[in-house]
Amino acid sequence: MDRIPKAFLRILRFCINRPTPFRLLKVYEWWLRRTYPQPDLSQFSWQTTMHTICTLYGRTQKVAWASLFFPSEFLYAASLAPFYPEIATGLVGALGFAHLPLEEAERLWFSQDLCSYHRGSLGMSFLGFFPKPDFLFATSTICQGTVGFFETLQEIWKVPLFLVDVPKEGGPRAKEYVALQLAQIAQRLEKEWRVRFFWDEAFALSNKTREVLREVARLRQRSDRMLLPPTKNLDYLPYYYEFLGSRIALSFAEKLKARLSRASPTLPHRLIWLHLKPFYMKNLSKMLEELELGVVFEEFTDIFPGELSPSSPFLSLAEKILWANEVLASAQGRVSHILKALKMYDAEGAIQFTQWGCRQSQGMTSLLRKALLDAGYPVLTLDGDHLDRRHRGEEGLRTRLEAFREML
Repeated sequence: MDRIPKAFLRILRFCINRPTPFRLLKVYEWWLRRTYPQPDLSQFSWQTTMHTICTLYGRTQKVAWASLFFPSEFLYAASLAPFYPEIATGLVGALGFAHLPLEEAERLWFSQDLCSYHRGSLGMSFLGFFPKPDFLFATSTICQGTVGFFETLQEIWKVPLFLVDVPKEGGPRAKEYVALQLAQIAQRLEKEWRVRFFWDEAFALSNKTREVLREVARLRQRSDRMLLPPTKNLDYLPYYYEFLGSRIALSFAEKLKARLSRASPTLPHRLIWLHLKPFYMKNLSKMLEELELGVVFEEFTDIFPGELSPSSPFLSLAEKILWANEVLASAQGRVSHILKALKMYDAEGAIQFTQWGCRQSQGMTSLLRKALLDAGYPVLTLDGDHLDRRHRGEEGLRTRLEAFREML
């Protein structure tokens, strides 16, 4: 698996850049929907994957690449097909192939010190395995490297890039500043590319999805409910970001709610998970379950608490962008939000998997740890990488998890 012949990669690149096979794949997508008209979450995710592949690689819509915290509702309102390269690179890692794009990026002198999500996405772009974008959209939150990452993507793909500068501090002036940038982007799209925005449906679907996910959060706060295996909800990240504002995200939320609407097996220890996880490490969830360490809340699957208004779309989306900046990029806002979650979910403590190359996560670790310990919550900080297997150490990970369980 680690060494794939170059000839095979060239053939794969040739096929990926031909839309016709993916348009023909629509027949398989139709067969899946007909065969599984009421799919469970696993089958639904597979159907969604097929639909997304057909759309992006079949070129049935213009493709918009976006950074993780650029609101997908903006893209759905413009009838663009969203693609979030950081999420897609996580899927590549989960499939066990992240070493290919990481090695390609490093061959082209991108340092291992950079975030592996960015390196992996650049590698996939150089290899020609990701769907070609028509537009690039990004915000400067929460990651300091996002702007440089998307500027490099623009150099690779030679397509328009729309950047939203997000102030470090919130407030009315910051909201107006971000909203103005979104409005200017929309005006350019309308004038230069004849893109039309239809806010009502995208915002209505997003608001409905948010309400269902709030019910999911309330169910997860109950002592007789738990999503197993631990950290499983992080595998559903596309529904919280890439598909929000579409019927896909709403269907997912309803299925997740249905799963939690009845009592389920639980684990004795209730913990919250901070940042993301090593997606290539299949044994992590198994280890947590064996050690009876349950996860009742994940920092990156929290939902924007406000409602999007089609009558003031840019201000609504600016509020959403600034909210994410406050609770994930600001040390004070993040600590406050985490302490609130610990109480709300009746959690005993927190686990943070600190991503190698993530300045935002690493720079806040000691502040976060001290604040949680001062409040009486134990916190376990794990070091490693979410995608790069060269930084793994599963035995050391198990030892630290066992020690944390003993402390609990």
